[in-house]
Amino acid sequence: MHIPSTFAEENIDHIIGFIAANPLATLVAQTPNGMEACHIPLFWHNESNDSDKTNGCLYGHFGRKNPIYQTALPNASWLVIFQDSGQYISPNWYPSKAKAHKVVPTWNYQSIHIQSKIELIEETNKLKWLLSTMTMQQEAISDNPWSLDDAPDDYINAMCRGIVGFKLTIESIQAQFKLSQNKTVEDIDGVIDGLENLKSNTAKTMAVKVYRHSKR
Repeated sequence: MHIPSTFAEENIDHIIGFIAANPLATLVAQTPNGMEACHIPLFWHNESNDSDKTNGCLYGHFGRKNPIYQTALPNASWLVIFQDSGQYISPNWYPSKAKAHKVVPTWNYQSIHIQSKIELIEETNKLKWLLSTMTMQQEAISDNPWSLDDAPDDYINAMCRGIVGFKLTIESIQAQFKLSQNKTVEDIDGVIDGLENLKSNTAKTMAVKVYRHSKR
C-alpha cells in the first residue's frame, strides 16, 4: 500500500483500536486460480502476557463451505484489510479556497493492511474460546449481552462442526489514517465545520476523527 509519510500511522494502540471498531476485514489469498477474497470479522489478541503488543495475532472463522481456506496456496501469506467507509471532502470547506482557489476534492479514510500466515483451528474447545471472545467484544455495547452459555451446549457443539477457526500470525502492518493532517489549522477547522453541516452520522464521525487527530 502506498502511504505518504504524512498519513502513516505507527501507534499500535491506535491501530488495535481501529481494528476493534472496524472488525469486518477483507481477507485475500493466493490460489491456483488467482486471487480469492472473503469478508470475515476478526479480533486482535495478544499472544503473550507482557505489554509488547507487537506479539498480537488475529482470530476468526470460516464456514466449512467457504472454499478460500481449501484452495489457498500452502505457506503463502494472506493479506488482511481493515478500513472504514471514509468521507468525501469538498474544496468549498477550505478557507484557503477563497484566497487562491488552488484546492481540489479529496477523500478522508483509514485503512490497515496486514500480511500474515494462517493456522487453522478445528479443536472444539479452542473454537469455543474464539467464538466467546469475539461475542464478548461485540456484545459489550448491549445492556443484556448474549453469550455462548445462553445456548444449549450440544447446539453450540453442532454449530462448531460447521466452521473452521483460524489464527493469523502477523508478519507486517501498514496503516494509513488520512484525516486532513496535511492541511493548515484554518483548513482543518473548515473541514470539521463542513462535515458537521452535512448532518449525517458518517460525516459527524469523520469530523470527530479529524478533530482528535489534529489535537495529537
